[in-house]
Amino acid sequence: MKIKITKICVKDGEKRLPTTVGLDSVVKKMRSENFQVTDLPWLLFGATFGRDGYEDVKGMTGLLTITSKPDNERKISSLLERVAKVPQTLLAFRSLDRQHLHLVVRVGSADREQPASTEEYLLLLGEAHRSVTAYYESLTGFQAEPAELTLTSAVKMSFDSRLLYNPDAQLFPVVMDRRERACDDERALAERQRLEFYACLQAALEHCAGGGSTEQEQVLTVLADNCRKALLPEEDCVRRTLWMPRFEESEDIVRKIFRVAYTQAYRGKPLSQMNQKERIARAIRDFFERRYQLRYNEVKQLTEFRPNDSRLLSWQPLTDRELKRIAFEEMLEGGQGWMIDIELYVNSSLVKRYNPVTDYLKGVGTWNRRKDYIEEYACRLKTDYDRWPHFFHRWFLAMVAQALNKNRDHGNSMVPLLIGSQAMKKSTFCKNILPYQLREYYMDDIKMDNAEQVERTLGRMWLVNIDEFNAKTDREQAKIKRLLTEKDVQVRKMRSDQYTMTPRLCSFIATTNERHPLTDPTGSRRYLCVEMTSQADMSGRMNHQQMFAQAVWEIENGVQYWFDNDDEREITLHNSQYQEQVPLEDVLATFFQPAPREQRFFMTTTAIQQHLRKRLSTADVPTLNKLGRLLHRQHFPEGSHDHLKGYYLTVREGDLR
Repeated sequence: MKIKITKICVKDGEKRLPTTVGLDSVVKKMRSENFQVTDLPWLLFGATFGRDGYEDVKGMTGLLTITSKPDNERKISSLLERVAKVPQTLLAFRSLDRQHLHLVVRVGSADREQPASTEEYLLLLGEAHRSVTAYYESLTGFQAEPAELTLTSAVKMSFDSRLLYNPDAQLFPVVMDRRERACDDERALAERQRLEFYACLQAALEHCAGGGSTEQEQVLTVLADNCRKALLPEEDCVRRTLWMPRFEESEDIVRKIFRVAYTQAYRGKPLSQMNQKERIARAIRDFFERRYQLRYNEVKQLTEFRPNDSRLLSWQPLTDRELKRIAFEEMLEGGQGWMIDIELYVNSSLVKRYNPVTDYLKGVGTWNRRKDYIEEYACRLKTDYDRWPHFFHRWFLAMVAQALNKNRDHGNSMVPLLIGSQAMKKSTFCKNILPYQLREYYMDDIKMDNAEQVERTLGRMWLVNIDEFNAKTDREQAKIKRLLTEKDVQVRKMRSDQYTMTPRLCSFIATTNERHPLTDPTGSRRYLCVEMTSQADMSGRMNHQQMFAQAVWEIENGVQYWFDNDDEREITLHNSQYQEQVPLEDVLATFFQPAPREQRFFMTTTAIQQHLRKRLSTADVPTLNKLGRLLHRQHFPEGSHDHLKGYYLTVREGDLR
């Protein structure tokens, strides 16, 4: 994705109107040896503007600029090297006078929702400035200058051939609510550990200088011992040491020095009294506790990992390739464990369990009771059906209750069926029911031909949209009807032949362009047909946190989250107008009659459709799919000739001759 920013040209000392440019082209120009230092433009990273100038805000980029002013150019160069190692750094460059270092970071709310207004965006930037400056100061010692945050805050463009540009930099999640304060606590802890680390470093330098030694290995040895005594995390101290330009030792040497300092006997038991298996087991567990964080994702049924340091990187699946890399790192530390020993630990219950769905629901906080956020979201879908917000509310509660495993009798058996033409944003409405951070547990469709995949989907997806519902065959619709009543699903674990019963997580919603999508009158109570009158309104910020906080509060306080018999009778009556038109069955009975299974009575579905075209208007002729269902429903004998499927019937005398 190309990043856009704003450039403000200057001519004769006066600023011109802002123009939108690509960040790639700006960076290329700043690195160019042909850089012109006269009338340098200003760079505005936080927003882009339209033709009417600063009053016409075109877009909010989510880019935050912070500036530091170290004492001299040497410190700026050293600081630039350190911030280059932080994965959230998008751009870092020196000012033209070489007195300032400008840092640009891409920020966003931790729930990844786009601010709906300029005021919300400025609040986001303000919180981001506080969090980002604390984070970078903790990791690199970046001392940010105070700044007034506005949409027009800009810095002067400059020439810097050594600038850092990483277009794949990670988004910095900004803490905006109480649920996310855990991230804030982690950053505060990182800041305390940074200060303690530099205190240990200062003490090591003074100790070695007092003894007349300035050799790096001696300083590192004392530093490692000081960090151990201060109870600082080993991996974090190693990472900070590697980032310091004063130390030129290799990563391997630094790690060995810290490993020697941190190696302790276990509960007073000397290593010499342990047998080989115990030493290997403790070494592997100690390695992972120092170097990596692990968790077992119960929904995905796989192990995830991230480095155990202050960078707070994103969690990643622990693939076979990554596990082999980690195993090799353990060997470089002198570990004696085999791959099978490492896999034994990683795949054991010693790794803590994590459920992203229930973890999110437990952390949404308290419903503020200001409005009905669930029905407010339902009203984004435009329809004349006045009961839609009420029934969507009930279905939403059922979806959340199922994720919390509240109902042990049956699953969420209701499916909202959105009816509308193309470009009505039906699928967009469905996708946005889940918050951004749980969007990977949403699926656009489900393939019914693979039974094992279907069962896996029921246990690993929170919401499935049955797209183009009318295109599903009778057999597929029958399978869907059966799935709606299942409470538990049988799932085979990855790389295993063992099947386990797991609670069903999945709820369903559906979309269609067909005005009469229901073909089975006996199953219409499972669907809630909603005909759209215009395009769904998906603009503005969606308050998912309060939507789910409301749902959790209502479920815990006894609000009904299931559809009772009265609801189903009302829905069945409402759905009758969306039932496939029955008169066509009468038409078939008028024009055709079943015949013996003889070749002379055999007709393909296409041939039958061509006969109907001679007697019916084009609009009344059923599609081949619908015609096949009607013939099957009226029990016309089926068969095949010359590899063509068809039916045995005769044209009634006096018709279609």
